[in-house]
Amino acid sequence: MRKRMAKVLAACIPLLLLPMLLSGCWERKELNELAFVLGLGLDKAEDGYKVSMQVVIPSSIISQSAGGSGGSGVPVVLYTFKVKTIYESLRKFNLVSSRSPYMGHIRVLVVGEELAREGLAETLDVLKRSREPRMDFYVMVARKTTAENVLKVLTPLDRLPANKLFNSLDKSYQISSKTVAVTVDDFIEDLIYEGTNPVLTGVELLGDPEAGGDKANVERTNPDTRLHYKSVAIFRRDKLIGWMDDAVTVGYNYVIDNVTKNTGYFKDKNGSLVVMEALTTTTKRKVKFIDGKPHIYLSVEALCNVQEIEGPDKIDTESKIHELELKTQERIVQRMEAAVKNITERYNADVFGFGQLIYRKSPKIWSSVKENDEYLKSLPVHYKAAVTINRIGTIDNSFIDEIKE
Repeated sequence: MRKRMAKVLAACIPLLLLPMLLSGCWERKELNELAFVLGLGLDKAEDGYKVSMQVVIPSSIISQSAGGSGGSGVPVVLYTFKVKTIYESLRKFNLVSSRSPYMGHIRVLVVGEELAREGLAETLDVLKRSREPRMDFYVMVARKTTAENVLKVLTPLDRLPANKLFNSLDKSYQISSKTVAVTVDDFIEDLIYEGTNPVLTGVELLGDPEAGGDKANVERTNPDTRLHYKSVAIFRRDKLIGWMDDAVTVGYNYVIDNVTKNTGYFKDKNGSLVVMEALTTTTKRKVKFIDGKPHIYLSVEALCNVQEIEGPDKIDTESKIHELELKTQERIVQRMEAAVKNITERYNADVFGFGQLIYRKSPKIWSSVKENDEYLKSLPVHYKAAVTINRIGTIDNSFIDEIKE
């Protein structure tokens, strides 16, 4: 009897394992049945949304990877739908295409300024709820134009415009600190956390949007239409309320410890123009309670290089190097002070996350602080910076004094 049972069980084991081997085929999709959406654009329409999808044309990428010129046609095609809900656009896609839209490789989400001013929370629900898109794509606002116009533009150096938008934003915030790279997950976290408001970088279109979609735009040394990152959008909750310029954005990035590199200049006491570049920076953010009231303490440590001196200044002494360090420290503190003052007075939006710092330190005190909508205006913020100059270049002094008549 036992032998019989053992034989039955042995025969059943392969049958039990078989579903595990076949699970990889569950909901399979063939590559030639998919349309890869790299850029998604959302604009406000009269009754719902105008959804734009920038889809890659695979044949153009195959030619490029094989060492060719990347194909003779344009590398992407733009589909636009006027729909009541964003999900409806995915179902309308097959009315104009033989392939199904695949959102797993989205690089950028561009939101029109008009829609951003009305609020983004309801708009982003479909992306957060879906299991298809990865949440690591960047979100940006089409400033003074529409998301559709931004996604129309062909770019010369990067054949895929969505890749251009992703890569240039990724580089610009690290090199210049005049932008912010925010993923959709980061944006939603800032929405739901207490005591902080989100920001998004703005992208502007320079030139004629219709000409930007023409192949001739990438066949000129000076393209008629370009995409340009400019300003950072300030949100209160999920609604855009204003913009910060480049100088304020740099100060903002120092405050939130988001500066990788940054270049600035000042005139020293001899009148020479000195250009300094911060190579690495760290901002320590603390909150202390004095007499029951919160105080914010910001302390920046920066390692800098001297990149340029326009003038006959000599920097071959320790006292001169120390003078430049003090001047740079003063400049960093000024940038942070100006950013906090500008945003607080103009928008009263806590994009710095000071409220979140207070909440983490003492939820009880935060509950009383947040009762005042304008707590930022009376919140004491203390600034400090410590700068070390690492290198002054390959020469100590300028050759200007040695120029012969």
